[in-house]
Amino acid sequence: AHTHCLREVLVIAAVLSVQDPRDRPMDKQQAADEAHALHKHEESDFLGFLSMWQFLEEQREHLSHRKFRQLCRDHFLSWNRVQEWHDIHQQLRMQMHQMGFRDNQVDASYEEIHRALLTGLLSNIGFRDQDKEYLGVRNSRFLPFPGSGLYAKPPKWLMAAEVVETAKVYARTLARIQPEWVEAAAGHLVQRSYSEPHWQSKRGQVAAYEKVSLFGLTLIPRRRVNYSPINPTESREIFIRFALVEGDLETRAPFFRHNQELIADVRDLEAKTRRRDLLVDEQVIYEYYDKRIPPEVCNGPSFEKWLRQATRENRKLLHMRLEDVLRPEAMRETEDEYPDRLPLGGMELPLEYRFQPGEPSDGVTLVIPLELVNQVSEDRCDWLVPGLLRERVVALMRGLPKQMRKAFVPIPDYADKCLKAFSPSDKPLTRALAEELKGMTGVHIPEDAWGSAELPDYLRMNFRVVNGDGRTLASGRDLLELKRRFAGQAKASFAELPVSELERDGVTDWDFGPLPETVGLQRGGIKLRGFPALVDRGSSVSLRVLDSQASAELAHRAGLRRLLTLRLGQQVRYLRKNLPGLHRMKLQYANAPAAPEGLESDGARSLEDELVALILDLTFLEDRPAIRDRETFQARIEAGQGELMTTANRVCALLEEVLAQYHGVRKALSGATQINWMPSISGMRRQLDRLVYRGFLQQTPYPMLRQLPRYLKAMELRFEKLVYAAPRDQQRLQEMTPQYQEWERRDERARKDRKRDPRLEEMRWTFEELRVSLFAQELKTAYPVSLKRIEKRWRELGL
Repeated sequence: AHTHCLREVLVIAAVLSVQDPRDRPMDKQQAADEAHALHKHEESDFLGFLSMWQFLEEQREHLSHRKFRQLCRDHFLSWNRVQEWHDIHQQLRMQMHQMGFRDNQVDASYEEIHRALLTGLLSNIGFRDQDKEYLGVRNSRFLPFPGSGLYAKPPKWLMAAEVVETAKVYARTLARIQPEWVEAAAGHLVQRSYSEPHWQSKRGQVAAYEKVSLFGLTLIPRRRVNYSPINPTESREIFIRFALVEGDLETRAPFFRHNQELIADVRDLEAKTRRRDLLVDEQVIYEYYDKRIPPEVCNGPSFEKWLRQATRENRKLLHMRLEDVLRPEAMRETEDEYPDRLPLGGMELPLEYRFQPGEPSDGVTLVIPLELVNQVSEDRCDWLVPGLLRERVVALMRGLPKQMRKAFVPIPDYADKCLKAFSPSDKPLTRALAEELKGMTGVHIPEDAWGSAELPDYLRMNFRVVNGDGRTLASGRDLLELKRRFAGQAKASFAELPVSELERDGVTDWDFGPLPETVGLQRGGIKLRGFPALVDRGSSVSLRVLDSQASAELAHRAGLRRLLTLRLGQQVRYLRKNLPGLHRMKLQYANAPAAPEGLESDGARSLEDELVALILDLTFLEDRPAIRDRETFQARIEAGQGELMTTANRVCALLEEVLAQYHGVRKALSGATQINWMPSISGMRRQLDRLVYRGFLQQTPYPMLRQLPRYLKAMELRFEKLVYAAPRDQQRLQEMTPQYQEWERRDERARKDRKRDPRLEEMRWTFEELRVSLFAQELKTAYPVSLKRIEKRWRELGL
């Protein structure tokens, strides 16, 4: 009655109290089954009886007593049992009405009917375990009766009017049910157990998984429920540990952000110092909150409510102090040893620390905006940060060959002495270390003896290139590779930065103010440094702020040269027309090879252009401070314009001599066919191609340019001596080859990296002097050079 299905359930209750009204004679089983099938229901045999009842009651109203009995026989129904069913229904209905209950006027739903029936059939429920066998309460098992309408498609859950045991245990009069209906109907009879309590940050509560069973039969195996009302004590502990200690709480409370930042600072300090013992145990943090939070607080809402009231009197009630999260015995590391930013040539770039051995980002990472890729010095980055420098120095010294390493025992003591003697700079760390160790012990350490590649990753700076939005473009520990990869993009990106009124185009004369050596820029909170320079545009020059000092110096020299050409237009035109011996020199210069990799000039230049450029450089720029203001520019022009033709004659005479000798040596080498001369001839060809090539006038320092005739004459004399002294030539060549090949290897690597090393440049011309000493001793050298002097100079230069 309470579930509004009294009319239907009275019919079902009545039929369950009598013997089954259906007959199934042995000789007419098929006919009986067909007749009974008219009232079968696919999901409930109870509704099948209800359908049969409605059919019989409709016929009872229209048929006589005799015809109604015949109808029952035709449909294989027992008239006596049908009549008994009818009588009991009338009695039940009358009693219910006398008790004040009334039939429902609206047809009841499937769920309403079967929820009502479940209250009396809780012991007859089952869960399909395998195939068609069901697991019932108290660990019983049964099969659905074959005559049931549910036999063909057995449901997952069912209830039965009765469970009987014949040949097998069968459940009869079945219906599909949901386990939730059983839980509601069983009330206090169900048993509930809880497992896996856990914190839900989005809901702000502690949840658990509930298992519901009835008489040993599991109704709901795993349902998530709010655990706080069930076990407030355990929920409170979980709330404190996960929401507060681990920081998994969505709140705007000031204490929470303060405490998380404080813990993050300690974790950053752990990453910097590569330790995992600075932060206190989670239990200590738990006890901090446990002492201050009352017992009734066990979830997010109750915590927020309590916090609003508690902080009215004490706003710092839950604000931790550093001593609350930092171990008392832990050493406080200073910011000086592990800075958050690295000073680089007037800039400060962010540093990130990670303590994740085996991961690519382990150690210290320098964050480089794309615009500054070309400005970062790999030599400065070799020094890492002060807190890691000692460990790096010790590792470098331990990686030395044994015969060198034994001079620095104990290594930590020597490392400490070196650290006191020098400080980070743009000088490579290995060079500074070698100088200090040599001063202490007199032992020279060659540059290739350090074996830096064997250092662990965390003792090598990691680099992360980011764009303007902070997105990572690339990362790695090879800065030179990153520079090669992003050099063009960095230059273009730097050029797009909003600079100042300093930049201009179309400049044809110095009609602007002084040009500073550096300017400061800001990008994404990072202070950048730019290098103003004049940039050659052909018919004019532009004022630009470039991204590196080296490129700015090179561009500024070319820009000054162009500005001088524009100012001295008439004199330069006259100069071009009157270069002595130009036609003959062009023919000889045409046979010169292309420039070696890394020494190419920007753009294709004719010999005439190179001569004019060299003449202007020698007249106005060579061995003088760079011009950076109008007054100096004007004074330099007034002082040098009268020397143009004098310088031109001197330069052309030198070049004519160089090219004449070059042509002669080249012709002689190309005509040599003697097999036993080939090692010497091959070496001279390589030497010749490094001395004279297209663009050598701009790439060769003028003092060395003046020595080219002597070097070429030495090659000529050496070639002439091969006629009678080829074995001695090859013996001397073999003596110098190992060191020269080492220089070639280093020089080629530097040129590929577009990195001009003055030490390698000096050694190049030292080797040229050595050739004069070895192969053309009759030519007086500028200073005596020998293999021993070469070795000494290698050590002096730190190579």
